[in-house]
Amino acid sequence: MDEPDEDEDEQISVGNVPFTAEKDFLLKYGRAFTLSYVEGQGVVVAPA
Repeated sequence: MDEPDEDEDEQISVGNVPFTAEKDFLLKYGRAFTLSYVEGQGVVVAPA
């Protein structure tokens, strides 16, 4: 996992799992996400 870039990235938690996301992404899509498992795709992060 890449280390967060202090100027551009922010660490958030989705279902108690840490994620690093660009601040621009969080501004555009928000901070509410869910985790699910889809056969053939694995773990999927989706907007809540």
